[in-house]
Amino acid sequence: MSSSDYEQEEINQNMERALAELMSDPDMPPNFVHGVGFRQFMEVLNPQFKPNFKNDGSEFCQVYKERKAGVKDFLGKFDGMISLSVDILRYENPANGYCADDYLCLSAHFFDEDWKLQKWVLHSRALMLKDDLSASDVLHDDDDWGAFRWLEEYGIEKKIFTFSMIQNDVGYDQLVECVKNHIQEKMGIQLDDQLFHVFCFEEMIANMVQGAFHRIKGIINKLSFLSSFVSIAPVWNVTNSHLKEALELWSAGEYSSADTDDVPTLEEWKKVEGICKIVDSIYEVSNALFQAKHQTTNVYLYHLHELHEILTQASVDSDNTIARGMLKACDRYWDKMFLLLGISAALDPRFKMKYVEFACSKVKGADGSSQAAAVLGAIEKLFDEYALRFSEKVNCTSESSASVSDSEGASPRHVNHTFSVLQDFEKFTQLKGYLEEPVLPWSKDFDALAWWSTAGTKYPILCKIARDFLAIPVMLATSHQAFCTGPKPADRNMVNMKPGTLHAFMCARSWCPRQ
Repeated sequence: MSSSDYEQEEINQNMERALAELMSDPDMPPNFVHGVGFRQFMEVLNPQFKPNFKNDGSEFCQVYKERKAGVKDFLGKFDGMISLSVDILRYENPANGYCADDYLCLSAHFFDEDWKLQKWVLHSRALMLKDDLSASDVLHDDDDWGAFRWLEEYGIEKKIFTFSMIQNDVGYDQLVECVKNHIQEKMGIQLDDQLFHVFCFEEMIANMVQGAFHRIKGIINKLSFLSSFVSIAPVWNVTNSHLKEALELWSAGEYSSADTDDVPTLEEWKKVEGICKIVDSIYEVSNALFQAKHQTTNVYLYHLHELHEILTQASVDSDNTIARGMLKACDRYWDKMFLLLGISAALDPRFKMKYVEFACSKVKGADGSSQAAAVLGAIEKLFDEYALRFSEKVNCTSESSASVSDSEGASPRHVNHTFSVLQDFEKFTQLKGYLEEPVLPWSKDFDALAWWSTAGTKYPILCKIARDFLAIPVMLATSHQAFCTGPKPADRNMVNMKPGTLHAFMCARSWCPRQ
């Protein structure tokens, strides 16, 4: 090989590395390399360089390995709790009869020392649909698809706080239970497992709305013969938009000349109109959450209460069995998620316990006081647990100087007693002081993260609790994806990747250092 060939090979390797770094940037669409413009640019830049992303992805895997070392070091030293989430991504190939490929992404959510939210992918793998599963791919009752192994790999198996996952796929729901059982063996789960399983807000909304549409499926089928654009779409706000458009055409007399058997009756039109009215109200509530890139946990009780009020009014206004069904679904979500959302709302200085008590009384009536008391009790218990964890770290320092304490007449027992007294004093001054201070004036643009990042000196233990709770992902999708009634779409590049490259691709992109 000539010297020029060696030089060209080195140039190609450098370009492969640079391209791997570029593809590792989450702000860069993965499929940009398939664009004609990009390929033409590469040919002009270096005609002898032919990028091929169906190979083993060695350069990309190298980027992953280098970043992984820093991630493991950071997570090992991280002093807070970490919330997990699992996204199920699906790639549907129309050329193969829409045969779907599923991909699992296990992610860690937390706020770093600068109060910036991090979502780091820890594990990613391809899954097969149930019809095509082999014995090794089936998720058994005691299996978690290797998720817990990766938590141990990163040294965070004792730092797991909650687990969020969409439950719209049969077979995946037991993954949460499997991981919980592993974690329970390693450490106690806070508040007796009342917080661990997080049910996603957008899934509750989608199931509620989609259930209402299925209740009028017969009417929608009639409308599909009159207007081809009307159907139950996998995006619920699109379905609602199409139904409203059909209503407008009906009001304008568009369907008056059609065969009467194909046209909904007046009663059916009124039923469609009533559902669209309710869904429009639900859209107004949910869109405020869906359009934001990230909403911290403290705001969800407010919006859930708002949604409950809308459905309560809709079920009272008329004999609307569909509205009552939606209200029951909202009540079930309230009961499952209330403790977590109530604690998070109490950690919002605009709400505190006053709003929690108010919301409970409106939703649960006379039973609301017991729910509010449960939230306050949980906060007090959490404060004790966090204060103990903080004091244990201080104790480690004090024990290292036990000989000095003894020489001064202070035994280790006396030191521990002192910490216990200090802990009770901190609970009184911090927790009671925070809850009894007047709430802040309402502001739509209030930033809870900014407030708590500066309140750490006044409320150090409460601040640690807030940092962990505000990082809990109550929603796994934003923008238009939050309206979907099925798994998120997977990028088509994932289909061509080997398992190791896929894992490296998903992880390294989420670990990309930000400026």
